[in-house]
Amino acid sequence: MDRLIAAQAARTPDAQAVVDARRALTYRELDELANATAARLKALGVGPEVRVGVVMDRAVEMVVAVLAVLRAGGAYVPVEPDSPDQRVADTLDIAGARITLTQPSCVDRMVSLGQQPVLVAATGSPVPVSAPTGGDNLAAVYCTSGSTGRPKGVGCPHTGWINRMRWMQDRHDLQPGETVLHKTTLTFDDAAVELFWPLMHGGRVAVLEPGAHRDPRAIIDAAVKYRVVHLQFVPSVLDLFLDALTDDDMAGLASLRSALSSGEALRPITARRFSARFGDTVELDNTWGVTEASIDSTHHRVTTEDGLSADESVPIGTDMTACEVRVRDARLDEVPAGEIGELCIGGEGLARGYLGDPRRTALAFVPAPGGRRVYRTGDRAVRRADGTITFLGRVDNQVKIRGVRVELGEVEAALVAHPAVLGAAVVAVPAIAGGKQLAAYVVAEPKTTGADLRAYLGDHLTSYAIPSTITFVAALPLLASGKVDRNALTAVAPTAPEEEPAAFLAPRTTTEETVAAIWCAVLGLDRVSIDRDFLDAGGHSLLAVRVLSRLRQAYELNLPIKLIFEYPTVQDTAARIEQLLLADLAEVH
Repeated sequence: MDRLIAAQAARTPDAQAVVDARRALTYRELDELANATAARLKALGVGPEVRVGVVMDRAVEMVVAVLAVLRAGGAYVPVEPDSPDQRVADTLDIAGARITLTQPSCVDRMVSLGQQPVLVAATGSPVPVSAPTGGDNLAAVYCTSGSTGRPKGVGCPHTGWINRMRWMQDRHDLQPGETVLHKTTLTFDDAAVELFWPLMHGGRVAVLEPGAHRDPRAIIDAAVKYRVVHLQFVPSVLDLFLDALTDDDMAGLASLRSALSSGEALRPITARRFSARFGDTVELDNTWGVTEASIDSTHHRVTTEDGLSADESVPIGTDMTACEVRVRDARLDEVPAGEIGELCIGGEGLARGYLGDPRRTALAFVPAPGGRRVYRTGDRAVRRADGTITFLGRVDNQVKIRGVRVELGEVEAALVAHPAVLGAAVVAVPAIAGGKQLAAYVVAEPKTTGADLRAYLGDHLTSYAIPSTITFVAALPLLASGKVDRNALTAVAPTAPEEEPAAFLAPRTTTEETVAAIWCAVLGLDRVSIDRDFLDAGGHSLLAVRVLSRLRQAYELNLPIKLIFEYPTVQDTAARIEQLLLADLAEVH
């Protein structure tokens, strides 16, 4: 991929390649900064098959870092800077990364984790850097949730990703100078499409500021500012985007012509809302895939009829180019149309496997009848008579939480590792905002609190894997086999009221009453104590966006998304809002 981007830089050296709120780079500048940074990496021994961590916030420099790793011949390993130390260490260890491109604020942390930190070059070099990489060499290692409590490292070769980018170009025909918004966190493989597709075809990457990917208002404003032609969403964020859109926004979004939904099942009501807002002016694709098969493998052009469907989800469609998606039975034979089976993927997009885990690789990447290697996704589906596929859910204990794969076993393993926990079971339940959320049932020592466990989990798991509710029980219900009876968990009487603080504090001011009412409406609560933490009350980033949207409407303030997390109780949020209102009043006078 790096050679394709270098070739584009040679064709359009003075065109703008990447831009964020602070700076912009032309293709020549991007190319030369990648050369200089790649030279640093090569001097440290980076070459084909060498994995390099990228621990950086979303910014122009992060784009340079990713391209530099590829140019040196290595494979990049994305890690969120705000991940717990244990998660960072596990990810880099599983990937086999010992060198990490990072930002100045993370240098000391990387050293403490045994990494060799490298900073992106401040000055570019016109001297080309190249490496003898081929299509079978790794481009990236993406870590997904693992049932043992440690993530799985998926080795992604160049060939599959190049195929995915070519499909995007065939489908959407991006023109030189047109802009794609890069808003997806780098640790999600969809981010690769936002980066490499435009850079391979002369487009421009507009980089959304860190944290703003959760804020639909920020996404809309960036799409208007940069005249974006393409956006990508998980369905839960697409709903928030549609919630936030106003009639005034539509004129500013005149350049937008395509959007993509992936990562979760797309509901017909969301498709209907999208069609009602954009009509035929913006095409919406529903795609499906897995990291183990180069991001996405099927696509479906969403139509007006999809929005009127009585089905639970919009079809995931048909194969992308060079992908072979089949519905198979337990013997891996294809099942006839109309019969339910497991989705298996073959073709050019297959990953190499799970790094350092031959057993798990052998179980997941298997020979199908005829000898073709396929990946068993664990997803249930049915193929219609017209060839389109409908997704029906999972066959195992893996779930999607806000577009992210989470193994229930990983969360359970983290819980029982706490010294006060005697047993734990985690299930996925319907979320108030749509989709799923995690509910944990825990047998623990007396006086253990949900706050204790959440703080512990925060040091070991990503935010998506932390349960929204934690219920303490005397014992977990068991089946005759001795396994946990997950269907009976909700009927078990709790031994401690984790959801309600010991002393309820009612709102004392009008502002606290307004904030509390908004919390209750969004979180589905009858009441909330003003000293209760938002996360402890079952909140998460998407629900925070909904709270924030209502607060903005109530007070006509431009409140940042981080407000809810910096001022996480009703009383703290109310106090901050009153400060901002007083500041506005002072400016008026």
